[in-house]
Amino acid sequence: MAFFMNPGAMFLGCLGTSEQKFLVKLIETAAKSGYTRFVEPCAGTFAMSNLAVQNGFKPEQIETSDVSMMPTVLGFAITGQSLESLKIHAQGFSDEELLDPATALYAQLYLRTSKSAGNEYFHNMLVDLKERRAEHIESINRQIEVVRNLLHGMSYRPLDMWKHLDEVLDDPHAIVIANPPTYFSGYEKFYDTQGKMTWEEPEYQLFDPETGHKQFYDMCMGRKALVLCYQEKKAGEAVGYTIYARSGTRADLNAYITTNREEEATALANGKKIKRPTESKLEPLECSMLPRDYVITEESKVQIIPIKAANAQYYRVLWTHNFVGSSATWNRALLIDGYVAGVFGISKMASDSVFVWYVMKVPHETYRLGRLCYMLAQNRGFVDTLLDTIDREKVVKMRTAMLTKYPENKEVRGIMKLVNRAEDKQNGYKLTYEAELVEGRNEHQTMVEWLRREIKWQESRAKTTK
Repeated sequence: MAFFMNPGAMFLGCLGTSEQKFLVKLIETAAKSGYTRFVEPCAGTFAMSNLAVQNGFKPEQIETSDVSMMPTVLGFAITGQSLESLKIHAQGFSDEELLDPATALYAQLYLRTSKSAGNEYFHNMLVDLKERRAEHIESINRQIEVVRNLLHGMSYRPLDMWKHLDEVLDDPHAIVIANPPTYFSGYEKFYDTQGKMTWEEPEYQLFDPETGHKQFYDMCMGRKALVLCYQEKKAGEAVGYTIYARSGTRADLNAYITTNREEEATALANGKKIKRPTESKLEPLECSMLPRDYVITEESKVQIIPIKAANAQYYRVLWTHNFVGSSATWNRALLIDGYVAGVFGISKMASDSVFVWYVMKVPHETYRLGRLCYMLAQNRGFVDTLLDTIDREKVVKMRTAMLTKYPENKEVRGIMKLVNRAEDKQNGYKLTYEAELVEGRNEHQTMVEWLRREIKWQESRAKTTK
């Protein structure tokens, strides 16, 4: 009866020890070879993310998703998101109780077990869960805390695997490890409570292993991201390039790890660092850069325009010493009176927020142009241009993270609030900032507000240097 003596065991990964050992070296070498984005759709118990963070990837480089309640509750607990938006209801539990992640997970385990209570084994489990409810919830809480401490900083969304893949497959810095259900309706059968527990689940496509793996690799072959997929198949039926196999997982099925790029994945698994895919051609915009001594006034015209990754890379390399690139879903340029003044990149990394990956600005003798980029990115009107109708209703914040030798970043002071400070052995500190989106402020109003603050800052600075 070890399982129900420790309900926290629900957080253990479903991949065998042998598969995980194989993946450790591959993940470790990938992190050393320039992969900066680790993606785990069908996150389940976050087994792959656990391996990633212990073998070279930073939590803020990890993005996860799933469509089931248990991973979503755990994902929200790890990322500090409130469960209120999930609208969880469960027979025998108040809605208020279910705002606590451990209680919500306990409720699902209890109600899942109750459907089989006619069997003596499950009846005994149910009795134990009921009589030692407080102990079980505390045990789950401890397990959540362990996972939270390890993975805090990653992103999680309740999202269909196919949608998540579509977002990341064209990123050459991304490594994707997927573990879709090994049998049809796997999500539904494993987590079924016979309607006794409901939540605001996302829309998703049922995964059928008979056809799903072919659909998966039809989508992934020839794309820029390196993709790995775990599957259980009969001998000779694995889809994709097989880089690992183990016989006898169940019945006449074998375990396989397959990929969209055999040579590269095999090299990584053998501990051989690989040369990164060639970057996009660096490409400047047709307009000139803002002069270092250019005077900005309230009459100046400010624009945010979409740019290609190649455009963003050109200016990031130009303006940054020892440039190390991070990729974003949307790259934008800041133009002031037709001159390029800065570039920044944004992605949607969590259900309630957008994430600013980078802000780079032209060197200027007077102004802190990076602050203007952050303020413009914070506007609700701008963020709404990036998102679909559903996401616009959910996203209320902007977040960013940075590595620095200082315990505070002055560039975002007064714009964003420091919500987490962690020591980093190599860089000093890892700082996470966030701010509510600003409603009803347009680009010109933002520039005027920024300019007012800049003039005040310059006056204050002049007094202290006299």
